[in-house]
Amino acid sequence: MTVSHANDSYFWVVTNFGAMSPDRGYKTQTMNTLVMGVAAIIEIALLSLFLH
Repeated sequence: MTVSHANDSYFWVVTNFGAMSPDRGYKTQTMNTLVMGVAAIIEIALLSLFLH
């Protein structure tokens, strides 16, 4: 998963358990999942260089 947004159930679980409004969830959850997805892609690319 690279970006979690309002059409994703994970977005609503994190937003509700985090006691966030939907607007706050858009700003935090969407950006955080984007950063985690990009970091994972970079990590996998680096690992593939060394574990080939």
